[in-house]
Amino acid sequence: MTSADKSIKAPENDYYEVRAVPGKGYGCFALKRLALGTRILAEDPLLIVPIADYVQSDIQAAFDILSPEQQALYFTLHSGHGQDPRAWPSQIHPTVTGRERQRISEQHDARTGKQPSLISIFQTNCMEMGKGAAVFPHAARFNHSCNPNACFSWNSAIGKETIHTISEIKAGDQITLSYCDMVHDKRLRSWELKHYGFVCDCPACAGDEDDEDTFAYKSAQRRFRLQELDREVRFLRGPNLEQGAKQPDFVAKLLQLAAIHLEEGDNTVRLASVFLDIALVCEFNSDFKMAGAAAARACEIKKLSQGTDFPDYKRYVEVVQRVEAKLATMKT
Repeated sequence: MTSADKSIKAPENDYYEVRAVPGKGYGCFALKRLALGTRILAEDPLLIVPIADYVQSDIQAAFDILSPEQQALYFTLHSGHGQDPRAWPSQIHPTVTGRERQRISEQHDARTGKQPSLISIFQTNCMEMGKGAAVFPHAARFNHSCNPNACFSWNSAIGKETIHTISEIKAGDQITLSYCDMVHDKRLRSWELKHYGFVCDCPACAGDEDDEDTFAYKSAQRRFRLQELDREVRFLRGPNLEQGAKQPDFVAKLLQLAAIHLEEGDNTVRLASVFLDIALVCEFNSDFKMAGAAAARACEIKKLSQGTDFPDYKRYVEVVQRVEAKLATMKT
């Protein structure tokens, strides 16, 4: 690092360090083997915009209350400016008015501008936080992959952004997050990532989706099937789960959904919620043995991907305990 890059470093920790990555700025690399479910970061927000409009005035107001040192740190973060205006729509539809029109115009100017700005840095680095978003300077150092080995969550119980590993990571390997929805196909992921100003070169994107021997082909097939299954079960989950429980093939579809997420390496809360639904459906149908196994799996994945201090973790534990109690009653 040069003298100007002294602030570009990881917080003191035993898990990872920040290194320069040719052509990609900086990235985060494991200092040792990291087991699945390791919390490698828990970070306070630097800059918070509580309302999800993200216009210049709101970001400026949040920036103005930072200390000079914090403001300098903000401007060390990557900016997705300098993009070709021809790659973006040149007009805003006349029906779009007010703050939404203002937001679109300001963000367009920021991404196509020649210099980093408050908005270009914010829209490149912000993460969802409650009803708005915040910038976490250390979490922002992690690069993207469409098949990441870590995930991030805003943990309102402790007031921090957390990062957990979702696979075992070898010493020296880069730790990555997914900036977009892992279920989406390559075209949609490319559009989502376009806003960050880069083209993804991970194995799922750079490989040949037409070659059946490639990871990209297999990943594309899995994502396509995940989308199909999600369309088939989404309206039978959540508040309609009891209705889903009455469908003869509902559990089978949920099990297939879970299996494909596992194949794709998606050991996140999305997978935990699928196993929890399997547990609840099996409980409803009095299959307490299956319910117990699914609930335990859901609880474990929830713990590994978000931690036992996550606000709704206790709900998962309660399902495990309730099903275990019913199993015990059956045995007496």
